[in-house]
Formats: sequence, C-alpha cells, structure tokens
Amino acid sequence: MLIGSNLCVDSVVEMSTQNTKPFDDIRDLVASIPSPQEERAAAVYAKLETATNGLKPLGRLDHVVAWLASWQGQDNPQINTPLVAIFVGTHLVAKDVMGGDLATLSKQRVEAISTGKTAVRGIAAAQGAAFKIYEMGTDQPVADMRSAPSLSEKACAQAIAFGMEVVSEGADLIVLGNAGCGTATAAAGIARGLYGGAAQYWAGGTGETAEKRIEAVGVATHFHKDILDDPLEILRCFGGRDIAGMVGAILAARHQKIPVLLDGYAVCAAAAILHALNPKALDHCLGAHVTTEPAHGALLDRIGKKPLLELGIGIGDGSGAALTIGILKAASAGAAELLS
Repeated sequence: MLIGSNLCVDSVVEMSTQNTKPFDDIRDLVASIPSPQEERAAAVYAKLETATNGLKPLGRLDHVVAWLASWQGQDNPQINTPLVAIFVGTHLVAKDVMGGDLATLSKQRVEAISTGKTAVRGIAAAQGAAFKIYEMGTDQPVADMRSAPSLSEKACAQAIAFGMEVVSEGADLIVLGNAGCGTATAAAGIARGLYGGAAQYWAGGTGETAEKRIEAVGVATHFHKDILDDPLEILRCFGGRDIAGMVGAILAARHQKIPVLLDGYAVCAAAAILHALNPKALDHCLGAHVTTEPAHGALLDRIGKKPLLELGIGIGDGSGAALTIGILKAASAGAAELLS
C-alpha cells in the first residue's frame, strides 16, 4: 500500500483489519518510505563548517541540525511542537518474570505517568512538549510468548495501525518511550530473534527477576525458532501491542517526515523490526541516549544509532529522549545565529 504526504490512518486501520494478510500492508509501507532532502543536509552542514572555519562550536550537533533540516525541508530547522508519546502494554510472560497482578501493575504505571509522579512528565513540560499516553490493551495481556505467539497477525497489524495515530497530534518532533509490564522481556526476545546470540546477552542483569527473564527469552526463542527469518513474525510472536504500536508510530512518522527521538531498550526493539525490514527505515530517527538497561547499547549499535547522551538513566520511559529536546532546540537556535 502506497501513502502520499498525508498519511490516512483510517485507511490503514481498515485495510489492516480486513486484509487476509494484513502484514502485506505493513511491508508495502516500509518499502515506500520517503527519503530526506540529503542535498539540503549537506548544504547546511557545509555552511556551518564554513561559518566557523572548522572550529565546530556545535560539535556533533552540526550533524544533528543538518539532519533536522533534511526532514523539515528548511535550512533553519526549528522545534515548535514536540510530542512525548509513551506506549504502555501488558505481556502475560510478566506474570512469572515480575510476579503480582498484571492488571494492577499496569494500572499503577499508567496512573503514575498520568498524575505526574514520574520524571518524564515534568521533563516534557519543561521542554514545552505535548504529552500523551498510548494504552495498548493494558488490562488485556498478550499471550505468553513462551508457549504461543503474543498476537495474531490481524491483532498485530491493528496495533501497528493504532500506533500510527501518533502523527495526528501535529508534532514536528516525536519522542517515544515505553512503560509496559513485561515489555523488557519481550524486547529481549525480539533482539535475540533478530540477531541471535545468548539469551543472557540480550536479557541480562542481576537478581532473580533477571534470571527469570533470561530463562523466558530462551524458552520463547526455542518455541518460535521456525519464524526467526521474518521480522514481522518476530514482532508478532515476541512483541505485543505496545511494541507493535511503536513500530507503527515510527513508520507513520517517516511517511510524514517527522523526526523521531528513540529512548530505551523497548523503543529500540520496535525500531529494530523496521531496520531489519529496510536498513534505511530509521534514517529519520536519532538515538537520543543510552540507558543502563541490559543490552541497550548493543541494540543501538545493531540499528546503527550512536547515542547522543549517556546519563546513566536506568529506565526507558522517554525521560532521556525528552531531555534531548532542549539540546536540539538550542542547537537549532545556535545554528540559526551562525547562518544568519
């Protein structure tokens, strides 16, 4: 399915729910992604180099400004309407890995984010960013990936389509974060499914919870060993509504040429699905920072994203990426002065 400059989410939802092979729609979308204005990026970068005689007062950020210019289609990029979008879902595998009542845990997480009892909400407000939570069936956990696919193809495509609605907020920059229950385990399953290696490498850590997560990833990968050559099948079997929703958000943002800041491990697992389908699918994305989550750095490396920041943040709920909004705003303002 081809999409022009105006992405119609309703048509995507309709086709994804009625097509007997809804993943065909997603593959078409990935194959038809628009390209950035590379000539504009090169011109902006060259002007910055000339204006400062190679002294690079913006350091690596000159590349970031040029990147923004290539997607916004203007020599002096600006960030006026950023959005911090947090996806939340529930995975049945978390019942054994984390323990407790999953519906209650998910509700508590959503309430904490909604009422401002988390850093990310305050950071978003300080950056002048809109803030939205995408609840992806938090009271209906997806199937346990150790013994069944997390989702059917239809349900996975529906979740991708729902995530595409993020572009309807009118943002000129999107930060993606995740606060799901069991999503880290699902993300580790996706990473191992895509790249192989030991379960401990992708689901590591210390303590009883880490041991359970490692075991769960090992069992799930063996159970789904016959589908590991297809990234969308990996998403369906290991992922969940929240990760699938973030895949949709990244894909829709690309078709609308909206830059995306990737946050933690789960967000990068969603990005990795698209990267496996098309290595150029993440050209509009920036690795905002690297968390202390196990294997996050390795996953960033696999998708070719050098993190802008390393602050020792241990959570992937969008906090670190939201912090970089201010850096990008300031860099753009500085570049405007240099180029004026």
